Amino acid sequence: MRLVVAFLLFVSFAAAQPVLQNRMTFSGGWSRQVGGYSLPKETATGLGLSYGYRIRPHVEVEAGVFAAFQPSPDIQGAHYFLNPDDRFVWVPFGVRFIAPLYLGRIEFSGGGGGLYEKYSVSNPDTGFGLQSRDGWGGYFVASTALALDRAKHFWLGATPRLFLANPGYARDRWFQLAGEFSFRF
Repeated sequence: MRLVVAFLLFVSFAAAQPVLQNRMTFSGGWSRQVGGYSLPKETATGLGLSYGYRIRPHVEVEAGVFAAFQPSPDIQGAHYFLNPDDRFVWVPFGVRFIAPLYLGRIEFSGGGGGLYEKYSVSNPDTGFGLQSRDGWGGYFVASTALALDRAKHFWLGATPRLFLANPGYARDRWFQLAGEFSFRF
């Protein structure tokens, strides 16, 4: 009986700890194509914004928008020059599992879910295969973050992401490594 009472007290005290439920995160980093048929592999600057809501102390649903700007190089020859002015936009939505360490000031997390991808080309050229496209797929994410203040409102972290999309006639595989600044409320 003492063990049951001790367990119930432990569970009630653990559940009574306040958890900041909302997370707004700004990301910036580097994106690289890791699959597909194009050589050399494309790289780009990546930016993003995501929102997460904790439905449980260690489970969060999230959605965001991430972009890679100018991933394709300029195409040039003796009598032509083409700047594709292209960009990838990814809209991931899914779940993330969180493991807090060191009094809740350090967190490791990982998760995944669905993904919508939009590839836009401002200067399309069918001769080089540059056409806008969109499609669905999935993503995987892992993260580590450190609280910057005692109230745990401001966080700094690093996050690798893997975007896997299958639009028509393409298989897009992109890896993104980003530094992140989060605000929790």
